[in-house]
Amino acid sequence: MKKPYKFLHYSFIILSNRPIEVKVLTELLDDELNIKLLSKICSGKGVNVNISELSRSLKKHRNTIRDRLTNLFENEIINKPRYPFSQLYSEYPLMVIERADLPRNKLTNKFIEEDPHIFAAFFKKDEEYNTLLIEYFRDIDHHQDWREAVIREGKLPPNKDRYSSDIMYFSNKSYIKYNPAQMALLLEKDIETHKGLINDYQLDDLSIQILKKLAFGEGIHTNEHYLAEQLGVHRKTIEKRINLFLSEKVVLPPVCRFPKFLVPPDYMLVLSLKEIKKNATSVLRTWNNDLHVPLILRASVGRYTHLIFSNFYRVRDHLKWEEEYDQRFPDCIGAVHNKYLSPSMMFSIDQQFVSLELIKHKLNLIRGKKMVDMMTIRSHKRA
Repeated sequence: MKKPYKFLHYSFIILSNRPIEVKVLTELLDDELNIKLLSKICSGKGVNVNISELSRSLKKHRNTIRDRLTNLFENEIINKPRYPFSQLYSEYPLMVIERADLPRNKLTNKFIEEDPHIFAAFFKKDEEYNTLLIEYFRDIDHHQDWREAVIREGKLPPNKDRYSSDIMYFSNKSYIKYNPAQMALLLEKDIETHKGLINDYQLDDLSIQILKKLAFGEGIHTNEHYLAEQLGVHRKTIEKRINLFLSEKVVLPPVCRFPKFLVPPDYMLVLSLKEIKKNATSVLRTWNNDLHVPLILRASVGRYTHLIFSNFYRVRDHLKWEEEYDQRFPDCIGAVHNKYLSPSMMFSIDQQFVSLELIKHKLNLIRGKKMVDMMTIRSHKRA
């Protein structure tokens, strides 16, 4: 019998419970070197797979590991390693899920690809709507200002020319479970279903073992020397600052993730609003242990109490899964509203895009402040 895969990892951290001093965090994110370093490590620069470490842990030759890695990356099974910017959830504590009626044209595509607040998008026909958007903002005022601005700037047509959006608000501080890495375990669990054929590439057992390790952050190396050269500082400075980012939960340890939001290739994402009527502790504990469910948030939408993100290879697998929960927890789960989002519906947006745009914005603010300070000093000298 195969032993269960054991890894304690940052992804089990409940992101809302982070005891960080505001002063320390403000100083961290107001420093130009820190922001430049964040920009690099969150985009994967100076972050590499350690082939030697994987070779030792899996007891395979380096060339064998290298070949499998090349295939995993070239066939878009997983992305190359990066540091996830977990500070995003504090900077943008408001998650907006929006059903929108948008024109299907190049202007809309450009808007979705380039807007710094759109985290994920799906082209899905749902009643009078054709697009589902997941967006991040500071608060409701920020979201409303953004909506007005995109129309004023001509990025989207005015409301009178389309159906008004249907909007739901959630808190990015209300995560009960946040574990994207476990999708690698689901891929292994479902091997009899997909037969290892993912993205038209045949995964063997070694490829899956490599994928699991990278998803949980094992076998990943940060090249502090390269980063120090790029930023013109000492290697120890880079090492200390990255350790500080990690200790303050500004970033999480580097990992490889699947190219599309939360979903292994060829899998379907299901967004479910659920009402737990009773026995909430047991239901939530079971969801927490369920490999199909990487994310759970508290919700306050009508009668619904929770929003869960789940993944399945086929629709019938999800229907069977829901029936099993009904049998296991009779009369505990009340109303349910599901949205099925297939791989073909998913708009290709880099998972780090919103984070990197936020980091870029902070760098521009710092540079702008420095320029104002310099102009003020010069004016004082002239006076």
